[in-house]
Amino acid sequence: MALRPFVLAILLASSVSACKSDPPPDPVEEAAKRKRDLESARIRLRDGKVGEAEALFQSVLAGEPQNPLALHGLGRVHLERKAYPEACDLIAKAIAADPAPAEFHASLGDCNFYQEKHAEAAAAYGQAFKLAPDDGDIGLKHGRALRAIKKLDEAEAVLRQVAEVDRKTRFVLGELGDVLREQGRLDEALTTYMKAQIENPDDKMSYAGAALAYEAKGDPKHALDQWSTFIRMDCCSEYSKNVAREKMISLGGG
Repeated sequence: MALRPFVLAILLASSVSACKSDPPPDPVEEAAKRKRDLESARIRLRDGKVGEAEALFQSVLAGEPQNPLALHGLGRVHLERKAYPEACDLIAKAIAADPAPAEFHASLGDCNFYQEKHAEAAAAYGQAFKLAPDDGDIGLKHGRALRAIKKLDEAEAVLRQVAEVDRKTRFVLGELGDVLREQGRLDEALTTYMKAQIENPDDKMSYAGAALAYEAKGDPKHALDQWSTFIRMDCCSEYSKNVAREKMISLGGG
């Protein structure tokens, strides 16, 4: 019988302990964990580990549903999966939460461009380029989108700006050559294509553009030379098979 008070005391202590709630989470620790998860997710997405990145972005959003970096990151996950409407929705939410990062607007441009919504893409890329005027890659995308909606004067201005501020941007001269060619300024286009070929020898589309410009000038010999070089660089793409090779045949190149 002497043990009964002791047992009762133990049971009472256990009961009281069970009723105690867990200590509240430390906001500082939670914020630090979100930061680590976001960085890990970014690295995994970069490395092609899309599923792992998605899980980490979702984990962050579970604790902070309006986290702009996580919303944008999850949008990029959907971009990788070509789920473009879902990507646009998430990226738009990220911009609503934080409109400052140029990267967010550029991603919105991407998901619109891939859906061939070129006017919307041009607007998004334009905003991104305003926020990051030294980012040649964003400027190049802006120029391409403007060209797609036939705003050739604006596209030319943007691409020339890119060539000035970030000449290392690959393919900007080839893209500028295309804009000039579509404006009918064939000699300027050819000069630009030649510069593109010198500065970026792997810019195969500058050879295709030059071939089209020579053809428009009534110079099949030089057009054939350019198409031949293009085909050596790109033997098997749809463009090579359905456009370049057909051009070679039509120009008498066999």
